[in-house]
Parts: sequence; C-alpha cells; structure tokens
Amino acid sequence: MTREVSTRNHLFFYLIRAAFLAMLLAGAFSCKRVRPEPPVAENFDDSLKADSSYVSAPVLFEITELEEKINKALGVVLVENGTIKNGIARPIHIHIERSGPIKLAFDGTRLTFGASLKIWISNPLRLSNNPKDTSNRVYSALEVRFRSPLTVRNDWRMETNVELENYRWITEPAIRVLGINIPVTKLANHILTKRENGIENAIDKAVFNELRLDRELAKIWRDIQKPLLINRAYQEVWLRPRPFAVLVGPIRGNPTSIIIPMRIKLAVESIFGPKPVYALNARLPRLQKVAFLPMISHLNLLSRIPYSQMSAVLNQFITGKKFDIVNHLVDIEKVNVYGSDHALVVQTDIKGAIAGTLYFRGRPAFDTLRNELVMQNIDYDMHTEQSLAKVADWLLHDTLKDTVQAAMRMPLQEYFTLIPTKIEQAFAKAKVGQKARIDIPKFQLSPKAIAVRPDGLYILLHADAAMILEVVNL
Repeated sequence: MTREVSTRNHLFFYLIRAAFLAMLLAGAFSCKRVRPEPPVAENFDDSLKADSSYVSAPVLFEITELEEKINKALGVVLVENGTIKNGIARPIHIHIERSGPIKLAFDGTRLTFGASLKIWISNPLRLSNNPKDTSNRVYSALEVRFRSPLTVRNDWRMETNVELENYRWITEPAIRVLGINIPVTKLANHILTKRENGIENAIDKAVFNELRLDRELAKIWRDIQKPLLINRAYQEVWLRPRPFAVLVGPIRGNPTSIIIPMRIKLAVESIFGPKPVYALNARLPRLQKVAFLPMISHLNLLSRIPYSQMSAVLNQFITGKKFDIVNHLVDIEKVNVYGSDHALVVQTDIKGAIAGTLYFRGRPAFDTLRNELVMQNIDYDMHTEQSLAKVADWLLHDTLKDTVQAAMRMPLQEYFTLIPTKIEQAFAKAKVGQKARIDIPKFQLSPKAIAVRPDGLYILLHADAAMILEVVNL
C-alpha cells in the first residue's frame, strides 16, 4: 500500500513538472520580443533652396472689344461749336460728328482708326456772327484715317499718339451765292488741319481710359496670391504663390488681337496639410519694360512633406495588415516615419509570432518612369537586423520589407501634374474669370532634388509651362 502511494506521488509530481516545463516552453516561443536600438534622428541633408519662378503669358485684347469701348467713350459728336480764326475778322464755327462707328485695326506695331465724319462749318460770307445760328452752315462729309503707335507705360497705362494719316472727301463743302455753288474745299482743308488735334486727342483719351491693363492685371495679381488646393486625396496639398515683380515686352498682334507679352516673377511653395495663412499684397509693382520676352514659364516648387503626414498616409495602407512569413503570423500595429543619417526610417510596431519594434531604412528617390516618390533599397536597420538574427531570423525574408517599400510610394503625377487644370478651374471660378480666360496647353514636370531634413522630406520640382491669358470683357 505504501509503495503504491509512493508511486502515485512520483507520477503526480512528474506530471506537474512536465506541465510547468511545457508552459515555460510555450511562453518562450509565444512571447518572443525584439527591441533593437532605434536609429538616432541626426545627420540630415543640406537644406534645399528654390530659385524664383516666373509665369509668362501673352495677354490678349480683342480688337472688337476695344473698338466697342472706344466708340462708346467717344460719342457721336467729336467737336461741338468749335471756333477757328482764319486770319480774317470773322471767326469760323465748326461742328464735327461721326456718321458711323470708328473701325480699329492693328498690324502688329501700330493702331489705325478709320471713321466717316460729317462736318458743318459756318458760311464765311454769312451776315450773322452768332455761333448758334446753324441756318447758313456748310455741310460736308469725308472719310478719315488716323494712325498711332501703342505702348505700355511703367505705371501700367496704355498710351497712344494719334496722328491724321489721310482723308477723302465724300461730299465737298460748297457755299451757294446767287444760286451758284462755290467750292470751299481749300478752306475746309485748312479748317480740318486746324481741328485735327481735337479729334486725335479725343481718340487718345478714349484709348487711355478704356484699354486698362492695370485694371485687368490688378485682379489677376490679387487672385494669384491665394493658396490653391491642388489635391485632397489622403491629405490636402496647397500651392502658395508669392508674386513680386512684373515684366512686359514689346506689344505685338494681328488684325483681330492686341498681344501684350507679360511675365510675373514669383516664389512658389507647395504645402501639405491645412490651408496656409497668407497676407494679400494688393498693390501692383512698377512695370518693368524689356526688349525681348519669350513666352515660357518656369516653376520651381519647393515642397515640404512633414513626417507626420507621411506616417498618416502609410498607416492608412499598412496598419492592421497580417502577414504569413514562413508559417509565422505577424500583425502591423503602427508605423512612424522620421529621418536619420540622410535616409528615411520607418519605425514599425508589430505583434503576433514576435512582438516589438522593427526599423527599416531607405533613401527617398524619384521614379521618373511612373512620376512617383519612392523609398529606394529599403532594408532593416543594422541594429534591427542583428536583433532579428538572434530571435527570429525567419523575419529577415523579403516579405515584410517588400510590403513597406510598396507602401512608401507617393504619386507626384497625382499631386502636381494636375496643377494646370486646378489653376484653370480656380481662375474660372474667381471674379477675374468673368473678365478673362486662361489656358495652359503645356505643363511638363521634372524632379530636381530631395533632402531629408529634421522636420520632414523636402522635394524640389521644376516645371516648364506655356500659358495664354485672354481678356474677354473689357
């Protein structure tokens, strides 16, 4: 009996010891942890600097629009009850009206104005000296043609210097004496020469007041300073221009349009996150006139992507995913991105077959084929690799590395090549869009440099573009 009890006791203690050992072994295998030394956030790239950008566009004024404005400004009566002293005792009174609209044309260097005029001059043989007495006035009609160069002043105002080019009598002036018409064309020519400055000044004034480059560009100058939302997928991306100078080239054109080459110099920054605060500078700078101005635009974009934004985007793609790596299940709990030793570090918290933190390291680069920002040659950080070699060498397979590398891709095509469309849409929606249209037929983006900095990843991009600005409602 005693021997049987002793045997049972030995068996009982053996079972307890075996169970305890099994629990230890199970715990050892199920609670493996990896705690490598994290890479220190130090040794960053030099800061990047973006050269100033410039946006060049021909500003188009339609001749028909300007023609309508000038005719409205001039009115029908050009000279009312004018007086000319012709060397004799009695002055001659003159009244000039246009009988139709003034027609404008532009040959690329000068404006021409054509008009049909009706002229009444007082009869030099009249008995009455009352300028309001129109009963004895002599009627005539003629076609006139004026010409003028067109220039832009430094204060943004358009200027003409109208001169009479030629004229042709349609109805020659004549006075009737004793039933006989006596031509007085020579006298009328003299009178017209005397009064031509009045007509020219009226046209100069109409052009000066109606062809307002300053008024049209002031709206564009204000609107171009507003931050432009170019993307809202995953995060908001803003373009913030800061214009500081305007250049103008020689005016050119054709019979239907006046073309004024212009260039706005500006600094452009792209910002990830909420809408940036900005201060509006409403005052136009002094216009700088140059002899030659090619219609090419260059945009240098310096973009800062905060590490917090990169982490947020990466967490959307990768957090919560489960991976079967050589029959071991691993869950990704959270990732965090920061910079260290001229590279990006992806801190990855995991659980499952192994728990702890992994650190991946890779250099950001441009994939010019796909227009993407990628993390190149990603691998485990040295301390992480050493720790895994001791506790979980199966994790050194490429599965997890490939997943992180695939997730670390940012489509620059999506973020930045939509800029032309966004500019056109914003321009059309703004108040200035009621007066003008903008077209961007060319926009070519190319990456220039990347810098890993303490507060984020900086990207320098360059774009060549072509733009056309058309004023549709003067």
